[in-house]
Amino acid sequence: MNRRLALSIMVLCLLLAAALRLPELASTPPGLHYDEAANGVLASEIGLRGERPVFIASYTGKEVLFFYLAAAVMQVAGDSVFALRLTAAFLGLLTVAATYWLGRMLLADRRVALLAAALLAVSFWHVLFSRLGFRAISQPLLQALVVGALFAGVRQPNWRRSWPWLLLAGVALGLTAYTYLAARFFPIALLLGLLPLLFGSESVRLRLKQLALFFIVGFVALAPLALYFANNPDTFWVRAGQVLPEGSRLPALLESYGRSLAALFLDGDPYWRFNIPGRPLFYPLWAVLLIAGWLYAALRWFKQPVDWRRSAYLLLAVMPLVMVLPEALAIGEIVPSNLRAVGLLPFIYILPALGFLLLVRIAGRIWRAVPFAGGRVRLAISGLASKRPALWAFSAIMILLVGGATTGRAYFEDWATRADVFYESDGDLVAVSDYLDTADLAGKSAYVAALHYRHPTMAFLSEGYDQLKWLPEGQALVFRSDEPALYIYPHNSPPPEWATRFLPAEPAVEGPAGPDGRPTFLAYELTGLPELAPAYMVNANFTDQVTLVGYEIGQPDSGETLSLTLYWRVQRPPAGNLMPFVHLEDAWGYRWGQVESIAYPADQWQPDDIVVQQVEAPLRSGMPPGYYDLRVGIFDADNGQPLPLLDEGGRYAGNALTIEDVSIFPTWPVEDLPMPGNVLDMQVNPNLRLLGYERAEQRVTAGAPFWLSLWWAADGPLQPMSTRLSLIGANNSGRIVLDTPPARGTFPFETWTTPTFVIDHMTPRVPVDLPPGDYIVAMRLLDGGDQGVLEADLGPLTVEPSNRLFDPPRTQFPLRATFGGEIELLGYDLRSVEPGKAELSLVWQAASEPADSYTVFVHVLDPEGVCCAWQEDMIPGQGAQPTDQWLAGEVVVDNYLIEMPQDAAAGAYPIEVGLYRPQNGQRLLVTIPGLRDNDVLYLRPIEME
Repeated sequence: MNRRLALSIMVLCLLLAAALRLPELASTPPGLHYDEAANGVLASEIGLRGERPVFIASYTGKEVLFFYLAAAVMQVAGDSVFALRLTAAFLGLLTVAATYWLGRMLLADRRVALLAAALLAVSFWHVLFSRLGFRAISQPLLQALVVGALFAGVRQPNWRRSWPWLLLAGVALGLTAYTYLAARFFPIALLLGLLPLLFGSESVRLRLKQLALFFIVGFVALAPLALYFANNPDTFWVRAGQVLPEGSRLPALLESYGRSLAALFLDGDPYWRFNIPGRPLFYPLWAVLLIAGWLYAALRWFKQPVDWRRSAYLLLAVMPLVMVLPEALAIGEIVPSNLRAVGLLPFIYILPALGFLLLVRIAGRIWRAVPFAGGRVRLAISGLASKRPALWAFSAIMILLVGGATTGRAYFEDWATRADVFYESDGDLVAVSDYLDTADLAGKSAYVAALHYRHPTMAFLSEGYDQLKWLPEGQALVFRSDEPALYIYPHNSPPPEWATRFLPAEPAVEGPAGPDGRPTFLAYELTGLPELAPAYMVNANFTDQVTLVGYEIGQPDSGETLSLTLYWRVQRPPAGNLMPFVHLEDAWGYRWGQVESIAYPADQWQPDDIVVQQVEAPLRSGMPPGYYDLRVGIFDADNGQPLPLLDEGGRYAGNALTIEDVSIFPTWPVEDLPMPGNVLDMQVNPNLRLLGYERAEQRVTAGAPFWLSLWWAADGPLQPMSTRLSLIGANNSGRIVLDTPPARGTFPFETWTTPTFVIDHMTPRVPVDLPPGDYIVAMRLLDGGDQGVLEADLGPLTVEPSNRLFDPPRTQFPLRATFGGEIELLGYDLRSVEPGKAELSLVWQAASEPADSYTVFVHVLDPEGVCCAWQEDMIPGQGAQPTDQWLAGEVVVDNYLIEMPQDAAAGAYPIEVGLYRPQNGQRLLVTIPGLRDNDVLYLRPIEME
């Protein structure tokens, strides 16, 4: 095919590509999805606000090339959806043109290059991404430029003519790293494809020189990004860590890899946002030609006499195998994924063009070998075959016409008009943005219930964005008495049932109908406070910042969740990134579940806000029925520290409000059971199975507890039985550490309502006198007559020697102060080490085994007796062993370094010491013979001169 004919058809190709990529860009695809809107925000920050990032760490990390290009377009066309998508459309058109050039440079064949460009021009896959403001669309273009320029260089006969192309290829290689995450696999395919240039080449020195320039220039272009990752290594892995598998999961990886390759011609991306679900990238005819071209490239690479041709065919053969890895490795996400497979472009379209070339050659040979008896048909075909440029031109034009019509109908009629595409693309939030830009919000608080906090769609589109407050996932309502409020519920975040009692019966505004005929949003308006009457009134004050004033508890629905409605009153702006938490614990302190909710983010709090929050606490499958405690509090999400709860006197009262004895009596079915980390699946009797167990510690000190859970499934009524745990040593002798029915005797086997599934959590304690060594945790299930019905090995346990102290050291100031009847303070040492610093040692001894884990406080008061010039709260013994693990008679020494403030005035600074329960701040009473009981013990003061 001559150059003039090829370029004429390429003009037609680009015109048709533009006809598929440019019309109705601002409105098709509908809406503006979170990710696309976030890209618009980032591009506008670069183009209109002067940001100049090398890598964007926000939104899980983004490469920047697309955003700089979109920023340039925005400076001309304005900050708009059209400008963002126009950038992608231009990149898509350039990729079509670059594909033709790539085919010419790789194979020196205009026919294959033209056919590949035509296939890409009408590709539904490429058209879709060319109309989305996603950075991934820049990756195929840069890859085409890299390989095209590289082969333009290595095809030159000498260094003087090759180095400009290699310089361009190197710059494009470095810039490829600034396109999209999947581009990190491109150098792997490139290195494999370039092997024939290094091995078997007759011009090794020239090839080494050429490739050295190529890679050095590429590294220089990459250097700013590489330096950024070196200084911020977490940003390199943040997104990859979210999608890549954890640990070795070879069968799942192989399955995912096979599905990713099969998406080329069998079962495609199931996600509506990026495909018509299940649509393969190639339909049957072109899929067959794809496979034929792929095999042809694989066979031709080692038969070529010229090294650059061998390299070209090898590159085409390995590219699909490598560039599907980004989607195949993301086994925790949607597989296959057209987005992550974007690195296949444009090379994958050269393969069916090669297959077509092979088909034409085979057909010609067969035709010449078949003896037809003349006729007009033979003459016509012979004439067409004798004019092969006409055949290829005709084929390219037919691809453009038929493919263009098919793709246009599939995209604009079948895909873009669907309701699920509209709502997946946040079309409802676009309608909300349009409404807010015309609504009168003066004197009103406007709340938007969206799936995401500060949703980028509205940040990019709405002029009133800064006036909005957010109710993520619609799990809170906020009321104020001093101004009316507008509550907006988009289609994707409808008003939850629990909130309807606080809202008017009918919405004030209904949004325009979506493709399904339903309103895109509902807006409710309140002019005053609704009736707020929680079932239970409390006054849980968290550091005078926010107070829990009431709550309501619903009954568990079929054992899945526990509904809790919390009523908060904000007292002052928060000091930190505060977030409510709810912990569900049994009577022994084991946490069966927890919820941290940003139902109304703290940076929106204002004094006198009343926040009604709905919490759905998931009930873990297998929880034994019974009475549980709910602990409700506030913590700082930035450091994990809970806010202290204050009593009426302003003193510490714990870190949460405990709602005691919440009845939870679910019945768990035995279908689709979860499985424990250690699967046994042992049949005890026809009605009972031991599924397995979970273990935590593998090493434990003598006298300390360890925890494990037994997982049971019952199909019918059970007889009385008990679980006995023993530690079996190397000499086969054992020590019993626990003997109890399930749930520490509160849920015996014979009381189970079957069929059911039960997790029996227990914390046996290792005997303090057990010799150190390696043991096996053995379980025996005993019937009512103490006869064994099942034995199971629950894994090894290493017992380490205990460093417990039972002989108290002598102290400078002996005492006999008993705290709560459980722990004695035998005495203390207090020594000044330098001006303003003192060392304090407290010597504790357990009078009996303490019932709880206590915290010790040491307060240095000022000379007037006001707290605190210095203070510290900690588990006794520097936290080495909680008090509930102490043995009777055990001695623990606490050491403190007291550092007084530099501006401390001269005088005597008293020291007070005590123990308290951290859950509620309750202090233990101190008993000293001859003195009145108190909740603190005063030590000798520190003298400051």
